[in-house]
Amino acid sequence: MNRWVILGKNRPLHYIKSDQVGFLSINKAKSLVREKEYGAVVIHGLDSALPLLEDISEDKKVVWLGWGYDYYGRLLSQAFPDGLYLRTTKSLIATAPKRPFIRRLVSAGKSAIKKAIGRQVTYSPRLLGRVDIFSPVLDIEYQMACDMNPWFKPEYTTWNYGSAEEDFYTAGVDGHPLGGNILVGNSATPENNHLELFEILRRHIDLTGRNIIVPLNYGDPWYKEKIISIGHGMFGAQFVPLTDYMEKDAYIHLLHSCGHVFMNHLRQQALGNICIMMLKGAKVYMNSASPLYRWLENKGAIIQSLSDFSEKPECSILRPLSESQKAVNVKVINGHWGRDIQRQRTRKLIELALSMRLADR
Repeated sequence: MNRWVILGKNRPLHYIKSDQVGFLSINKAKSLVREKEYGAVVIHGLDSALPLLEDISEDKKVVWLGWGYDYYGRLLSQAFPDGLYLRTTKSLIATAPKRPFIRRLVSAGKSAIKKAIGRQVTYSPRLLGRVDIFSPVLDIEYQMACDMNPWFKPEYTTWNYGSAEEDFYTAGVDGHPLGGNILVGNSATPENNHLELFEILRRHIDLTGRNIIVPLNYGDPWYKEKIISIGHGMFGAQFVPLTDYMEKDAYIHLLHSCGHVFMNHLRQQALGNICIMMLKGAKVYMNSASPLYRWLENKGAIIQSLSDFSEKPECSILRPLSESQKAVNVKVINGHWGRDIQRQRTRKLIELALSMRLADR
């Protein structure tokens, strides 16, 4: 028997079409995870489900499918002792009025990251030790989590949402030449470190004939308005913020106007946008501190560090990837997120969760 549950009060679902998904209060969910007919509990993003860990019966295995926000603060804060924001972004956030949530994110250090990313839910090694299988977005993040937290010893298996064929391609535009515009960041959140990217573009890049496309259609409203104001002030009509929700196909069509992608996250983030653009043949520039940068580099992907713009003057002229370089990147993405591979991983995940439970009996 399978059951799909969203924790919390009943509310309209805008993007989930299945009628098999229901809502449960945390107390009812605690009763559910003790029922014998269920062989495992699979948690998608840990925050709201964290209180359940104490109530899941010992005969069930717990699978944590990590999203990023739910494990960076809890397990990987040591990797970012100065926080997830660069200096200019920190200075901007410090001006936020009345100390809203975003203002609390500015403090540097481990405790601040835990508050910012881990929210206010308490946890302990004993509680997280209840997790039997942990699948973060990247395998490198699993190794980082175990190295930084010796008490954390779940089994690892590779699993990701979606597939390249169903989520990253769009009929009608793929295969056509990309435009010369520049995609900057993926959301209205300070983890993007937009201001530092804007400075790179202003100081080091020839922007003649290019627009700067900046997705800001979700995130913090105060931060969004600040980025829009600063962006227009620096780049005028070349600055194009995206502030309204767009259907996936329309969004991917718009991305086709961008031949270059600038991402300045310190943690793994914006993976979907990066994969889409690599499949399109765009050139991707990232902060080399990001685990995603290291992961892609280890896979053989053709990407570039943002630090190159200050260290290598010749980078100021944005040159597209060669056809052979584009082919390398397509192979990397399809080789990890291809439909057949993803299906095999889902089967393995289910078998692993259930076989482990049976083996313990």
